[in-house]
Amino acid sequence: MRKLLFAFTILLTLNSCSTFKSGLTIPANQTFLLGEFNEKNYSAELVNKSNLTVIVKAVDKKSGEVTQSFGLAPKGRTKVYISKDETVYFENENGTEVKVDVILSKGVEGMRYIDNK
Repeated sequence: MRKLLFAFTILLTLNSCSTFKSGLTIPANQTFLLGEFNEKNYSAELVNKSNLTVIVKAVDKKSGEVTQSFGLAPKGRTKVYISKDETVYFENENGTEVKVDVILSKGVEGMRYIDNK
């Protein structure tokens, strides 16, 4: 019984410290949406693996207002904190695909691509 409790404690500790990493490829002239159906705050470390700038915007789900916006420079790295009330838009306004590593503090629901307007 003691071993079972110890194993369960280790499992909970590992689970609570876990992160989710994804290599994101955004096709030319498209936008990737992240967290559209998410209901929890989270953080994301972003690493631009490309030689082109990627526009990152956090948009309030209810009002549609941009709450955060910046250009992730080529080979740039940053960490962002996202509210449960925001959706993140990764805009690729370039003529070729871009690659961004995204390391999330927890699982995030709601991901899809859309064409740029």
